[in-house]
Amino acid sequence: MDYQDQLLEKEDGRYYAIDKFGTGLASIATSEKLKRNVVSFGLPSGPALFLHLAHRAYLKVKDIDPLSLFDRHDQGTWPDDQSQLFDFLEDSISHSVFAFTAIEAFANESIPNDFKYTIKAEKTREEKVYVKDEIERKINLDEKLHIILPNIYNIPSPKGKKVWGHYKEIKKVRDRIIHLKSVDRKASGPEVETIWGMMLRMHDKPLCDFAHEIIGYFEPAISNRRWYGKYPYEEA
Repeated sequence: MDYQDQLLEKEDGRYYAIDKFGTGLASIATSEKLKRNVVSFGLPSGPALFLHLAHRAYLKVKDIDPLSLFDRHDQGTWPDDQSQLFDFLEDSISHSVFAFTAIEAFANESIPNDFKYTIKAEKTREEKVYVKDEIERKINLDEKLHIILPNIYNIPSPKGKKVWGHYKEIKKVRDRIIHLKSVDRKASGPEVETIWGMMLRMHDKPLCDFAHEIIGYFEPAISNRRWYGKYPYEEA
């Protein structure tokens, strides 16, 4: 490992872009106003930050036996103190929401600035052309992963593959969290599946790794992205 490689190895894995340059390193940086100062720093990768947040939350819950959060009583089983259970649910929420957000951030940044996407209305057959910022805001993530990114990078759609099933697992939990149903906001029995029970039962499912997996499916888009290979950023 040469000197520049050693320097690069010491840098955080969550940079948007950093590499060897000249006799040292160079990275994409940004500047911001902070009170009366202008501060500059290396531009972070959105997907990397979200993956790290998801993985960090996953580490907090994956080895917990959910039953250990409850106390047994003659009349039934419930927590004497709800705090640990609520902490567990918060970390589970962070895990799934940030895993999904990492995928969405990756999909949006992987669309070239000059790319256009044409949709033909089913009834009128009228064509609507979307530019990059409209695709980011108006096209759902399923369509980006199934049609748009495969089209851009000339690869088959992941739909129907194992990686797609893993992505749908993330989406199912995330959607239940973001769009809480009435059953999640009232007393219910064990015969009804709530988001809370769902998170208790799937606490050890690595949704963060599933997110990294679906991102990696689009290999042409991440082949030169250091942040992808550095996941899960244990030392960050």
